Amino acid sequence: MDKTKVTKDFENNTLIVERTFNAPRERVWQAYADPEKFAQWWGPEGFETTVKEFEFKPGGKNHYGMKCVDERQGEWFGKTSWGLMKFESVDAPSSFVYKDYFTDETGVINEELPAMTITMDFIEEDGKTKLMSRGVVSSREELEKLVNMGMIEGLTSTLDKLEAFVEA
Repeated sequence: MDKTKVTKDFENNTLIVERTFNAPRERVWQAYADPEKFAQWWGPEGFETTVKEFEFKPGGKNHYGMKCVDERQGEWFGKTSWGLMKFESVDAPSSFVYKDYFTDETGVINEELPAMTITMDFIEEDGKTKLMSRGVVSSREELEKLVNMGMIEGLTSTLDKLEAFVEA
């Protein structure tokens, strides 16, 4: 059974991802809010994350690089993908909203790739934490591009790593 529920809402240019972790909400929240913890699990399997800049507050940002260290991943091996989260709001430990960008190592946004506004909700349910991510792009074409790039597989793999991290 797939632990990650993904809904592609092409009508509203939205990608909804849900996953429940057998861990308290505060632990799951800290995995996102603490740069050292974030670097330990973020990114798909076979990638290691380096945090270049991290300020988890409205107006702050997280600039990170994910380097592929798995030789089995072919053309990706040895390459680093850079990303930027620009935090719009933070309501600890319930939710945060950020704009997600593809960037280069210096933080310059790649305008050719879609940016997504993501709302993360952390819902406590009987000692467990339900994580709901709602990502919105500006067009159906942008959503299709992200899906075709393997975003869902990457996100699912990343959430598998988060599960191992918070449930350890």
